[in-house]
Amino acid sequence: MLRRGGPAVPYRGHMATRVRRTGWSLALRLGVALTALGGICIVASVLIAFLIADHSYSDSSPSSLTAIGLGGLGLLSVLLGAVVFTGVALAQIWRRARRLPDGAPGRR
Repeated sequence: MLRRGGPAVPYRGHMATRVRRTGWSLALRLGVALTALGGICIVASVLIAFLIADHSYSDSSPSSLTAIGLGGLGLLSVLLGAVVFTGVALAQIWRRARRLPDGAPGRR
């Protein structure tokens, strides 16, 4: 027996709404990539300095300059990653502060 106003054939599909997963934002992925790249550059710099660079000559040998350059690049990359992480965290704090209702504690 059919209900009044209902469909003639019951729907047999999946009616649940899709769960939207909160993935990592582009900025967060960029921060992780910059920090990882910086760490890799610093490790490579230390390895070049200890294993390859000939310290009996001046500091301007190609291997020493490569180690110094990789170390500097790694340090800059880690610092940029930290700046991106800080920006993402501040943006999340700002969004949550704006969403607080007027009567919530901590809202002026």
